Amino acid sequence: MDALLATHNSSTTSFIHLPTSSVKALTCEMVLRRLALLCVSMLAIWGQLTNVAWAQTRVQRAETAVEAGRDAKDETDHRNANDEVANVESDNSDEDEDDEDDEEDEEDEDARTELLGERWHRMGPVVAECFYSGQLHNNARGGISTQNATRYRGNLELGLRLNTDQAQWWEGGEFFVYAQSSHGQTLTQDFVGDSQFYNNFDTSPRAADLTQLGEYWYRHSWGETGSVQLGRQDANEHFCYADLGGDFINSSFLTLPNIPLPTWPTQTLGVSSLLNAGDRLTLGGGAYDQGRDIGQWWVTHASRGMFFIAQADVRPFADYERSLPTTVRLGSWFTSADTEALDGGSVFDGNYGFYTTVDRLLFRENAEEDQGLGVFFQASWAPPDRNELDQNYGAGLVYRGLLSGRDADTLGLGFSLVEFSHVKRGLTGQTSENAIETFYKAQVTPWLSVQPDLQYIVRPSGIERDALVVGLAFSAAF
Repeated sequence: MDALLATHNSSTTSFIHLPTSSVKALTCEMVLRRLALLCVSMLAIWGQLTNVAWAQTRVQRAETAVEAGRDAKDETDHRNANDEVANVESDNSDEDEDDEDDEEDEEDEDARTELLGERWHRMGPVVAECFYSGQLHNNARGGISTQNATRYRGNLELGLRLNTDQAQWWEGGEFFVYAQSSHGQTLTQDFVGDSQFYNNFDTSPRAADLTQLGEYWYRHSWGETGSVQLGRQDANEHFCYADLGGDFINSSFLTLPNIPLPTWPTQTLGVSSLLNAGDRLTLGGGAYDQGRDIGQWWVTHASRGMFFIAQADVRPFADYERSLPTTVRLGSWFTSADTEALDGGSVFDGNYGFYTTVDRLLFRENAEEDQGLGVFFQASWAPPDRNELDQNYGAGLVYRGLLSGRDADTLGLGFSLVEFSHVKRGLTGQTSENAIETFYKAQVTPWLSVQPDLQYIVRPSGIERDALVVGLAFSAAF
């Protein structure tokens, strides 16, 4: 093989080598022709090498079949008969192998998690990810207005991951770049008037159309011991969430609504770290830049600062073999940014709060599969003198694989309550808002899901009429 490569390299070099006296006279067109010829020649050589290798393989298989037939039977009296039997067996074996290959191809196609397949997503150590999500909602009743109250929101996401192990650079490293482009319009401001954002594309009142390079970070992991992540990142990846709330569309189930977390689409530069202190405990913490405009309407910052967060993930029954998964998260946060008082009379040196989430699988259909019924709870608190929303409580039920033959489908029911602080009530009369959501997420293919959604929002922003929001969402991985 080394000799073959050496011969190919030398022939290639002589093909593109030009005398020094003719370099200046060489035109662009001649260069392109020579490069095209070079590419054609390389493809031809590659094809010939492939054909030679395939021919050698066929010869080896034939020789092996003949030898096996000769060894198994009497070579003197039954040579011709045994050769025929060996050929028949070889043909049957080839057919069986072809059938197995076809079945494997069908299984791979059925298990494909992206539309275009892995070959379009991987180039050596680099993996590309592409997702598109869309949501169509209508305010069918109540809120601010129901006239022409149908809006569509979409979001395109592109991600690139580079694994340093696969690149043979060093162990435990990963680079990540994420870009997104959202478009469309929301019902919140002009039709529903809700404070918790019925649509998880609108975790903050930012512009409807937003295209940005949202994340770029490096993560270094030490096996299962822990990791450190540096760069522009989404703090919600590690903090302030319940696992079972991830399929809901209302944003309060994805991000606790009264924490000024640097999260999508307002990711910021920061550093975060996770430490696994055994099967029962994971400790995490982060420090992030926090600008004056953090995209949250319920708190006003008067200066730039830093956002700090600490969280403990407790799995109390992890040591018991037959126990169902249970995770309790306890966390606190602090920001050094100056925060204005709600009554406008003063400015506080920072802001802070506490939160907890609980995920519990109630029962599992099959011990080897991720199917069954789970429940989650969430609660958070922030000082009422500087945060319009001082309390949040939420809970939900999620069943995966409820219908026979639909093991990947998910049915969910949840509610989320936000309380306006007593200071805000005294100023505007706003009391509380409660969002109740139910959905059924159908996994049509491994790369495509469709999700009908229904939300009943009690007292949007604490003052509007109860609203009924009907929607249909879908997500595709390309």
